Amino acid sequence: MAEAAVSFLLEKLADILEEIDFQTNVRHEVVRLQDELTRIRCFLRDADAKQDDDARVLNWVSDIRNVAYDAEDLIDTFILRIDSVKKKKFIKNREKYGIKNIGDGISSTRERLRKQRRSSPRGEEKDIVGLDEDIAKLVTQLVQTEDQWHAISIVGMGGIGKTTLAKKVYNHAEIQAHFPTRAWVYVSQECSTKDILQDIIKQVAPTGQNFKKLREEELEEILYEHLRKKRYLVVLDAVWRIEDWNSLYEAFPTDRSNGTRVMLTTRNRSIALKADARSVPYDMHFLSKENGWTLFCKKAFIDSADSHCSPQLEEIGEKIVEKCAGLPLAIIVIGGLLSTKRNLGEWKRVLSHMSSFFAQDPNGVSAILALSYNDLPYYLKSCFLHLGQFPEDYPIPTNKLFRLWIAESLIPQQGERMEDVAEDYLNELIERNMVQVAKLSANERVKQCRLHDLLRDLSISKARAENFHEIQGNQNTHFSARCRRHAIYSTFNWRQRKHPNPHLRSLLFFRVDHHKSQVNSYRHDPCKIEGSDLDYIGKSFKLLRVLELEGIPCTTIPSIIGLLIHLKYLGLKDTNLQELSSAIGSLQNLQTLDVAANLHLETIPNVIWKLKKLRHLYMCGHKYGGPLRIETLHHLQALSEINVEKWMQNNPTNLTNLRKLGIRGNFSLRATEIFNSIVALVQLQSLYLRTEDSDFPSLPQLSALQNLIKLHMRGKLRQLPSSQEFPPNLSQLTLEHTHLKQASVEILENLPRLLILRLKTHSYDGEKMEISGFPQLEFLELHSLESLEELNLEEGAMLRLRSFQIINCGKLRMLPERTRSLSALRELDIEEMPKSFVDRVRGEDFYKVQHVPSILFV
Repeated sequence: MAEAAVSFLLEKLADILEEIDFQTNVRHEVVRLQDELTRIRCFLRDADAKQDDDARVLNWVSDIRNVAYDAEDLIDTFILRIDSVKKKKFIKNREKYGIKNIGDGISSTRERLRKQRRSSPRGEEKDIVGLDEDIAKLVTQLVQTEDQWHAISIVGMGGIGKTTLAKKVYNHAEIQAHFPTRAWVYVSQECSTKDILQDIIKQVAPTGQNFKKLREEELEEILYEHLRKKRYLVVLDAVWRIEDWNSLYEAFPTDRSNGTRVMLTTRNRSIALKADARSVPYDMHFLSKENGWTLFCKKAFIDSADSHCSPQLEEIGEKIVEKCAGLPLAIIVIGGLLSTKRNLGEWKRVLSHMSSFFAQDPNGVSAILALSYNDLPYYLKSCFLHLGQFPEDYPIPTNKLFRLWIAESLIPQQGERMEDVAEDYLNELIERNMVQVAKLSANERVKQCRLHDLLRDLSISKARAENFHEIQGNQNTHFSARCRRHAIYSTFNWRQRKHPNPHLRSLLFFRVDHHKSQVNSYRHDPCKIEGSDLDYIGKSFKLLRVLELEGIPCTTIPSIIGLLIHLKYLGLKDTNLQELSSAIGSLQNLQTLDVAANLHLETIPNVIWKLKKLRHLYMCGHKYGGPLRIETLHHLQALSEINVEKWMQNNPTNLTNLRKLGIRGNFSLRATEIFNSIVALVQLQSLYLRTEDSDFPSLPQLSALQNLIKLHMRGKLRQLPSSQEFPPNLSQLTLEHTHLKQASVEILENLPRLLILRLKTHSYDGEKMEISGFPQLEFLELHSLESLEELNLEEGAMLRLRSFQIINCGKLRMLPERTRSLSALRELDIEEMPKSFVDRVRGEDFYKVQHVPSILFV
């Protein structure tokens, strides 16, 4: 993390050298500082991983990080005041403190963990729960699939049971009979290719020969020759890097059609995909509540006579298992700890301090999960720590997360669009099993994510140690004067306990209580932020980059907001905002302004045009009083929603980077001009149109939107455009209140690239719907179609459909007969449907859907 702080400081120095005209001697000092920081960064990558084992390294890294923070503060304060520069000499000599060759060797802590975790196929865990189905599937995959060589990977987060599963499979009687030649090796983060090759050779060809003097290439050739004519299974346990796999791959004969296999266990899904692109990685799943409790009982009640515990202990035990969130290692560790305790008070104490119990064990859960953290590149470490600010079990909206990461400068500016880089970073964290997918969009992009509770504990612990962030969630919170980010939960009385912090860069408020739904008036909401509180923020946190107040009542934004010139993100969504000061025009670095869902905001000051770095602007689509100039915002990428009258006051041809647009209002008055202005947006990919006070006019211009892939229309259509008049590359279409008839369905099903179709409230008025086309459609949602009674599919319709959702269609009597012909269908969601419909699907119509792997009733 010190590397991240120094890297960010280097980017900051590069920016000020470009933007500020320094005197020659000052510029020379800044360049010298850049050079020295670049040199010191070379040591930090290894130092970050070694600091847990050496107090001198720990102190040195901490000093460098704090000095980098101080230098950043000086730069931002200089920009704030621009009248003086205070230089600070801060690079300490490592050798003065006896710190040499940081990158050499393996730390004793990591070596101890490596020895403790070193696996072998012997000594199987006897208390195994919930793996029978996994074992059967993997055994089948290994012995009964095609004869072509394959590498099969078991993937999952640390502690989920990958090695345990691999052992059970390796020792399975059917596997032993099918693979005469087998070997098991533990790879680890300290992979030595030569040692691993020697180890495999000893197992597959026990000749007694000494291989230590042979080179890697010679060992590789020996192993290849031994395996060439044999049906073998080699297990590589704990593969951390694709380079390790690449260094071993050439030693395995892959051209034989005799059913040979290599099996890997890894925390990183991308390694699995690269090892063998033709094999689907086997993803490990968390234990169910029932299996988790069974495993806990096996560990906590070793004596079977004690297996029926008191109701009080059972209640505490169930809460303990719940906090383990299905992670077998955590359940095993905590169950073992409690196996010698039968006192109710002791169990309660463990429940209250589980994270500290895990952290105290140097070889336990926290240490094993920390291996994954230590393996992250520095840029992903920052993103992972940032995620820890979100409340427990909080579904994190990814688009919002990307905007926050960009505002926090966690995403580099290197030519590629920063939002795309942020998505890549998140996907890499997911592939490494550090972050979980909470919700996928219809096109399988991550829409919401979350952290496992134990990984969140790890994130918070690391962040606190590095002054990265702190969470203020209860009244016992202790404050750090140097912390860079505060996450304020609504359970914390911030207004009475706020304190100044000149280093603060981010202030995130989260609504985590249930008061909002119970409060009749914003006026009496206990979480309300007053103008005086915002005055305090403006005076006390002058270097602030991020201010997020979503869901926290805040009726006015005073003029002092204009003093926060470093602010990049201002989140005011759903705050009951009624007045927004024109001082926001001073926020020259602002990238995101979100004032959506504020129904009482009557005016947006006509100063938005000054925010030349603005990338995302979210509003309500109201008419708002006065003009609203936005045509100067050349970096704007998302604008939603803007009233059509305000839109037409601008020249949209200047909005050259706009990719997402939402417009509402009366489109019939100047229809041609309005749609010509939209067609001028050559980068536009997503368009939301909501008509008010009139029907939609004809829309022939839409066909000119070559890059548009997503269209959402709300309001009555006089006439649906022909299939040739739709955007040619349209893949997602959502319709609401359009009041279509059967003839319109016949147009839609001929759209050549349509993958996702959502027909929502009052989008279709017919009692009967006939579907005969949609050759490419993969996702169909029918939502609140109040008139629909009968749905029919003709032969050959929707053959690629993967997901089908039927929601609140109260008159629909049954699923179409040809649902059974939808062989690609993988998900069927039936929500808010009458009991008679649900009973029919589960009963007499089940033959129509018995081939669907996932059927959800809500």
